[in-house]
Amino acid sequence: MYGKLRDKVALLTGSSRGIGRSIALASAREGAKVCVNYVHSRQKAEEEVNEIRSMNREAIMIRADVSDKEEVKNLVEEVVKNLVESTSS
Repeated sequence: MYGKLRDKVALLTGSSRGIGRSIALASAREGAKVCVNYVHSRQKAEEEVNEIRSMNREAIMIRADVSDKEEVKNLVEEVVKNLVESTSS
């Protein structure tokens, strides 16, 4: 079952822990494809992606430091390539 975010993509920075994690999981429950962004918590990000996928939702994880402009640019490009373009087709 899909909710309010069906066919939407959620890119949540710092989403491998705490409030960001809760928002990412809620977004997935509402039907969004989710990008889990992390800097240090790779294992937590992997666990979250697996949890989202267990809901039959699409999820990816990308390491990026959002204080670095180039990493943010690459993060957005990867999200577009892997989640946005797959939503459009």
